[in-house]
Amino acid sequence: MKLIYITNSRIPTTKAQGFQIMKMCEALARESVDVELWIPRRINPIKDLPFNYYNVRESFSIKKIPVIDLVPFYKILGSLANFVESISFAAFNVWRLRKTDFDIIYSRDQFTLWLLSFLNYKFIYEMHKMPRHPNLYRKTWRKAHKIITITAVLKDAIVKEGVDAAKILVAHDGVDLEMFNAVNKSVGELKTELNLPAEQFLVGYVGKFKTLEQEKGLKTMIEALSLLDKETKMAFVGGDEAEVKEYKSLAQRFNVLPQCIFIGYQPYKHMVEYMKAMDAVVLPSPDKPLAHYSSPLKLFEYMASGRPIIASNLPAIREVLNDKNALFFKPESGDDLARAIKMIKASPALGYHLSRQALADVKNYTWTSRAENILKSI
Repeated sequence: MKLIYITNSRIPTTKAQGFQIMKMCEALARESVDVELWIPRRINPIKDLPFNYYNVRESFSIKKIPVIDLVPFYKILGSLANFVESISFAAFNVWRLRKTDFDIIYSRDQFTLWLLSFLNYKFIYEMHKMPRHPNLYRKTWRKAHKIITITAVLKDAIVKEGVDAAKILVAHDGVDLEMFNAVNKSVGELKTELNLPAEQFLVGYVGKFKTLEQEKGLKTMIEALSLLDKETKMAFVGGDEAEVKEYKSLAQRFNVLPQCIFIGYQPYKHMVEYMKAMDAVVLPSPDKPLAHYSSPLKLFEYMASGRPIIASNLPAIREVLNDKNALFFKPESGDDLARAIKMIKASPALGYHLSRQALADVKNYTWTSRAENILKSI
C-alpha cells in the first residue's frame, strides 16, 4: 500500500508533533507500507537531516512541497502570514496529488483535507484537538474514510457534532521503548552526568514550556515549590530562551529561584536522560480546552522513564493513567500539587509501585502497536 502522509509542519522542529509524525511514518513503514511524507518547503533554522535529528530509520521518503512562506514576516503581517502559507501548501498538495500514484492519504492538515473533501480522494484525518468552529469541518469529517482521534474524549466531542462513531478510531500516542531502555543508568549516575543536584529531592518537567503560546502548568509547579521545603528542587527542561527568562522571573516572585533549575531545549536522547534522572516527574496540564482533548507525548514518555508520575486529574489523561500507575492532583492547584509531591517524597515505596505499574502499562502504547491498529481499521 502506498500512503502519502501530509503535514504542514516544518521538519525538523523542536515541537513534539514533528517527533510524533516521524515516528508514525517509521512505524507504518515497518508494517510494509510504502510511506511518503510531504512537508512544506520552508526556511528552517535547524539544518540537521530529519532522520538524524530524530534518530529515525530512513525507511520512508520525504518530499518538500512548494509553499508561499510568509511566516518569517509574521510580526508585520500577523495571522495573514500563516493563512497564506497554509492555503498555498494545501493548493500545491492537491496539484501534486493529481500527478502521484497512491492508495490513501493520511493527514493532520485541516486546509489540505478541506480541499480534498471536494475531490474523489480516499483520506484519513488524524485529529489532536477540537476545532473552535465545528461547522467548518463537517464536510471534511463526512468525506473522510477514517478519523483517528488521540483520545476518547475527542471522539465523543465530534460524535456529538454528528460524526458517525463507527468511522472513528481512538489511537492514543505512543513511545519508543528502545530509546528509554538504551539509557541503562541509575538516577544517581544520571544526576552526576547531567550536573543535577544529587542530594535534594528533584521534581522534573521535561518538554515544551508552552503550546500555541498557551501555558502548560509550569506556573502551578512553581507555586507548589513555594509550599515545599528547601530540600526539594525542580528542574524544567525544554524551554526556549524567552520562556526560560519568563519562568525564572516567576520563580523569583515566588522566592524559589534558588530551588529551580532551568535548562533549554535538548536533543531527544538527552530529554530521555533528563526524565530518567528525576525523583518524580510532573504532568501539570491546566484545565483548559487544549488539555481537555489531548494527551501529550510526555505522558507516555514519563511512563517509559520508570519515574513516579504526578499528573493533573483530567479526563483525557485518565484514559491512560490511573490510581495504580500515577498520583493525581487538582489542575492548576499549587496546594494540591505540593500535597502530592510530599506524598511521593515521604514514601519511596509508593513511588516505586506507581512507576513499576506505569512501566508495565506503557508496553501497550508503542508506535508499532499504534500503526498496527490504524492499519487494521482502514
